[in-house]
Amino acid sequence: MAPSGIASVVGEHYALEGADLVPVGGGADLNASLWRATDARGRRFAVKWSSGGSPAGLVLPAALNAVRPGNAPEPLPARTGALWVDTGGARLSVMEWVEGTSALETPPGPAGWRELGQILAALHGVPLGDEALERVPREDFDPGRWAGLFERVDTALDAGPAEGIGRRLAELWSGNRAALREVHRRTIDLAARLRERDGLPGFAACHADPHLGNLVIATDGRPVLIDFDDAVLAPRERDLMFVLGGGVLADRAATEEQQGLFLDGYGHHRVDAELLAYYRGLRVLEDASELAGIIIDPASGEEERREAFGHVRGVFSPTGLLAQALSE
Repeated sequence: MAPSGIASVVGEHYALEGADLVPVGGGADLNASLWRATDARGRRFAVKWSSGGSPAGLVLPAALNAVRPGNAPEPLPARTGALWVDTGGARLSVMEWVEGTSALETPPGPAGWRELGQILAALHGVPLGDEALERVPREDFDPGRWAGLFERVDTALDAGPAEGIGRRLAELWSGNRAALREVHRRTIDLAARLRERDGLPGFAACHADPHLGNLVIATDGRPVLIDFDDAVLAPRERDLMFVLGGGVLADRAATEEQQGLFLDGYGHHRVDAELLAYYRGLRVLEDASELAGIIIDPASGEEERREAFGHVRGVFSPTGLLAQALSE
């Protein structure tokens, strides 16, 4: 939809006077369009029109702000008071635009790591009785999506792409194939055990992707957790996996000192090793398979392939997720 069209729809449903909208590209959500809106008072907002997913990305930031204001973007209620509007076959929402820099560019110091722990502790402590939280997906311990993608990619790479970056990927994958297949098998087995297990820890509101790329250091210095689109009700290990053991970013692996600072802020929690192993293995399958899929997809651009190949090498590096999963 053109900016003029979306501006008209936003004006109909939200109290944004004289909003000027500029498209924002580069997002990973192919089912959504994003604009930056500036209203007549100079305030900035993120306008999203999405035909996929769930409204969890709005429900949980609102819930977190209710218990810990300022550490998540604040959704702007529609004229009806709702957090979003269903219109044109999609979900329209408006959220605070957070001015600042990514924590990848401005790494957190000791206070920042403690505060990240406090933010996740607050999120995990959100009361789950609210009717709105019923719209957030629940963990079902079904790894089928990523296990299936891994199997398809593994089969394709076993045939050996003949040239270019695809050949380099096939060689890299071949050197790690035994380890990847072991993680694949183990993750499926863990999922089956967890589905049958008695006495699982209680579920909590989880962000599900709280790495440093989804943390913004606002211009006033506060850390703000963004992009709740994958949010889920799940055991806390779903989020803790992104810090404990080093996390998912091989080139920004959390040090033992940073992990300790995070836990100082988070507070005491007895980590469930089986859950942590499951989530770590699942993320290996997701990251390795999705990135490899980009590289072998004929529709991908060369720059896109090169970037994906760099990330695959990170997954397989000594500080990457594969090494963490094998250490369980």
